[in-house]
This record gives sequence, structure tokens and C-alpha cells, in this order.
Amino acid sequence: MRKRRLNLAALAVNSSLGFALGTVVALYVYQLGLVAAGLLFDREPLWYPDQVEFTVSGSEVARFGGILLVLLVGWALASIYRGGTGYDGTRLTVLWVTLHCFRQGLLPLVRVFFDGASDADRALAALDPPELLTWVVTAFGIAGLLGLGLLAAPALLRFAPHAEDLSTKRARLTFIGVVGIVAWLVGALLVLPLLLPDAESGALELLPWSGVFLLFTLVASPEPRDIDPVRRPVRLAWGTLVLLGVLMAAAKVFLVDGISL
Repeated sequence: MRKRRLNLAALAVNSSLGFALGTVVALYVYQLGLVAAGLLFDREPLWYPDQVEFTVSGSEVARFGGILLVLLVGWALASIYRGGTGYDGTRLTVLWVTLHCFRQGLLPLVRVFFDGASDADRALAALDPPELLTWVVTAFGIAGLLGLGLLAAPALLRFAPHAEDLSTKRARLTFIGVVGIVAWLVGALLVLPLLLPDAESGALELLPWSGVFLLFTLVASPEPRDIDPVRRPVRLAWGTLVLLGVLMAAAKVFLVDGISL
């Protein structure tokens, strides 16, 4: 029993760090895509820790840059994850980063219909599309998130150190609390210093939705049938902690006043 609790505690730490690092990496990749597109369209981007501003008027199509790049990176990371083996802290981190990259790219598409203030909406408006295209883009975003959830939930459940961690309804809910609720709450708190103040970027307001969606898919997911019958030891992912600290410190040091490109 003591070994099981220690394993779950270590898994909670690893999952929280992976959630936080995934949020930060996805945000940076998204911003990098905006910066690249802004330079391509001569918008003179100004890069802050939580957003990228275009200081020169021009084509709003440049706002597609972040979405395209983060989805491409997510696709590449998904291929890397599928090619990996084992269920250690490093692979859990790769999974979290992959999920957040897809979330970062798909949520702006969903927001096109619901609030009209996302980068995707502004980019679409520049193309003067028919109203039907707005529905298609939103439907694509929703379908993508649903598909992501259906694939992600079983993948996260496979990180259970032992089959008995999912053997009963109570054990399953406990594990979901460890890998989902704790990761969501602690991971979100870890990245708050990077996202505050949230100057209209929308990054902060999207964190609760990602957690709600995660919990829904975890609860609804069928139980994986290939959990190791021999208990695996869970080791802390120190590399994830170091990388998270470096990225957040770099943002506060180099981006706090904005970098004009």
C-alpha cells in the first residue's frame, strides 16, 4: 500500500510538471508561428510572454501562423510519442506537450463561432469568407478536440503503475484525480506567473476549459487492457522541472518588456 501511494504521488508530480510544460511549450510554439507569419507579412511583431502584438497594420492572414505551426508541431510530437516505448516521466511529458499543442491550435478554431475574437476569426475575416465556412471551421475544431480526447484519455490511463490502479471504480477515480485533477490544478498554478497579467491574449481563460475537457474524456474513456500486471516504479521527472524553470525564467527575463522583431 505504501509503495502504491508513493508511486501515485510521484505520478501526480510528473503529470503536473508535464501539464505545465505542455502549456508553456504550446504557447511558445504558437507565438513563434505568429512571429514568423508577422515577419513574412511585414507586420513587425512585438513578442511578450503571453502574447504577440502586430505593431504595423496589414494582412490579418498572418494570424493563421500560430495555429498552423502549433498543429504541425503537435503532429510531429504525436509521431514521436507513438514510436516510443515505456511509460516513464519523460514519455508522459511528451504526451502532455503533444496534447497542449493540439489544444492550442484547435481551440481558436472553435472560438470562431462562439466569440469572434480569436486569431482564427480575424484571419478568416480578412478573407471575407461565406458564413458557411465559419461553421465548417468551428465544426473542424470541435471534431478535432473530441478526437483528441478520445485518443488522449486511454493514453493517459496507460501510465497507471499497476493494473489494480484501474481495477475498481474507486481506484479508477483516484487515478483520474492524480493524473487529471491534480495535474490540471497544480500545472495551471505553475504557469500563472507566465500568463499574468493576461493582456487580452486569452491564454489564461482557456486553462479551465482544457481541464474540464480533460476530466470528461478521462471519466468516459474505456479502461485499457494492456496495463502491466507487475507494478512499475515511478521516478520523478527532474528534467521536466528544469526545462520548465528555464523556459519560464527566459520568458520573464527576455520577453517581459516585449521584443520587437
